[in-house]
Amino acid sequence: MPRLNPYFATRRRIKVGLTVAGIAAGVVFGLAITVFGKILAGAPPATLGNYAWNASVFAIIAGVVSPMTTWSTLRRAPLWRTVVEPLGLGVVGGAVGVMTGSAALFLALPPLGILLGIAHLSRAYPKGPIPLWALSGSSETPRTNER
Repeated sequence: MPRLNPYFATRRRIKVGLTVAGIAAGVVFGLAITVFGKILAGAPPATLGNYAWNASVFAIIAGVVSPMTTWSTLRRAPLWRTVVEPLGLGVVGGAVGVMTGSAALFLALPPLGILLGIAHLSRAYPKGPIPLWALSGSSETPRTNER
C-alpha cells in the first residue's frame, strides 16, 4: 500500500518542513519590509496591526511558494539554503532600496533578490539524477574495486 511506504512518509515530512520554514521566512520578510517601508515613507512607526498584516500575507505566500520552488527547481540544494539565501537576498534588496531612497527600487529589489537567490542555487545545484550512493546515508563517495 503506497500510504504505508516509508518513502512517502519522508516526502510528506519534507513537504511539511518546507512549508513551515517558508511560513517562518515569510514572517521575517514581512516584518523587515514593514520596517523598511515605514523608514522610506517617513511615516510614523508601524503599529502591531501593520506588522501582523504584512507578516501574515508574506507568510501565506511563502508557505505556498517555498515548497513548490524547492521541490521543482531546487531539489538538489540543501534545504536550509533554499530558505535562507532567497530570504537574505530579498531583505538585502529591501535595505538597498531604503538606502537609495528610491520607492521604485524598494519595490523592485526585494523580489529581484529572491529570484537571484533561487537562480544562484539552481545553478549551483543543477537538476539531474540523484546518485544511488547519495541515498544510502553515507557522506563519502563510494569506493571502486579498481586498483
